[in-house]
Amino acid sequence: MKSKGFLGLPVALIRQTHLSAILASTSPTITSLIATAKTSHDAWKKLHNLYASRSRTRAMQLKEELTLIQRGNRSIPNYLHAVKALADEIAIIDHPISDDDLTLYVLNGLGPDFREIAAPIRARETSLAFEELHDLLVGHESYLRRLEAATQQLVASANYTHRMKQGDLAKKFFQTKWSTARQQLCSISE
Repeated sequence: MKSKGFLGLPVALIRQTHLSAILASTSPTITSLIATAKTSHDAWKKLHNLYASRSRTRAMQLKEELTLIQRGNRSIPNYLHAVKALADEIAIIDHPISDDDLTLYVLNGLGPDFREIAAPIRARETSLAFEELHDLLVGHESYLRRLEAATQQLVASANYTHRMKQGDLAKKFFQTKWSTARQQLCSISE
């Protein structure tokens, strides 16, 4: 006779449901690491070994990644998500990152476009919560996009004006040449 679990359902079905729930709730990268688990307990053991081990080597590897992370071409929300994911992994293995340290990691990876906002953030007397830093940087990124759009619009307008002036000069040149040629033809025919 099969053993019965919650609501009289077979225990094997419950275990399979738990495993399916674990697999469905992980990212594709993590799912591939635990996909061979036969039970939810095996999946949790694998997750624990991968992410919750108190290994000094793992903590150092994650801290190095956090130190070296760069924004590159990512949007601010995507960049901050990557930084926060690393910080959260470090916190899981019992090496939490302070708000000040997390702020420095974020600012160091932003690049020169954010120099203008990074200086006052560094100079603050009080720590910024990650959510506050997120809001400031998203707002600055939006400002930079608007500035870039305005600059492109000015360049396009300047190019159009320049072409129009060149067209006017060419028109005057040809009008002058035509007028001179017409005068010469008139004087020859007289």
